Amino acid sequence: MASSYHRQGEQQHQQQHQHSRAPPPPHISQFQHQPYSVNMAQPTLGSNLPPMGMHPPPYMQPVMSLPYATPPARAPPKIRHPNRPPCTIPSKTLYIRNLREKTKDSALIKALRALFETYGEIIEVRARHSIRMRGQAFIVFKNKEDAIKAHQEVQGFMLFGKPMFIEFSRAPSDATIADEGGDTEEFKQQRLVEKEQREREARDRIAQATASAAALAVSEAELPNKILFLQGLPADIAVPEIESTFSAYAGFVEVRWVSVKPEVAFVEYENEVQAGIARSSIGPQWVVREGLSPVAVSFAKR
Repeated sequence: MASSYHRQGEQQHQQQHQHSRAPPPPHISQFQHQPYSVNMAQPTLGSNLPPMGMHPPPYMQPVMSLPYATPPARAPPKIRHPNRPPCTIPSKTLYIRNLREKTKDSALIKALRALFETYGEIIEVRARHSIRMRGQAFIVFKNKEDAIKAHQEVQGFMLFGKPMFIEFSRAPSDATIADEGGDTEEFKQQRLVEKEQREREARDRIAQATASAAALAVSEAELPNKILFLQGLPADIAVPEIESTFSAYAGFVEVRWVSVKPEVAFVEYENEVQAGIARSSIGPQWVVREGLSPVAVSFAKR
């Protein structure tokens, strides 16, 4: 009897020992970072599927292998001209704007020269960090053909993270005049005369526009209205005194007194024609009494 109990205990000990040495079952965490794919043309399961009977979590669901999509081509930067349209007449000088303003002048000039020298001989590169010239530069080529080619091919080139906007200069530079054997001092004087003429023409245009706006404002203020506006009345005037003058014309309706502003009043007629006849007869200024300032008579604003 003792031996049978001994054998049973030894068998149980061996079973427990074998069970403890067996490898543990795979855990689902082993497959968290190994998603599998499915080929839609020939569905096959990947080699890294979870064990049989174990369902993959939602983030391990099969995904379709999509064809490679080429990203759309980047549209060229839109060139904006804030003041006036660009000059379309080719010249040896290129005007560049929209440059990075925080770049030092020396670094900017060096980068511009290295970029544009590939198109031809450069006479001068001008870039100043003043308020007026900030973010702008001028490239002076020796030959016009090189400038034209650079204008076409470098347009929109990203320099220091910003696209360059390139135009032809409206006037030749001093370096071009000197290179062609011209008199730079005479050219500078001529340029100053042309600048003064442009400024004078601009002032004339502004004055003309201001006069037109003033005339328009006056014409709008004098639009016919059936109500007349009286301004500058004496402090001691009474409504009957106003009525005695304006009721003499046909279509008179009433006089409306403005209590908060006793120096003004409104005179209403039945229509615009009758109000116009009354104003034409009285005139733009009504002399109430001798020795007092006249009262302004106009059409009320709509």
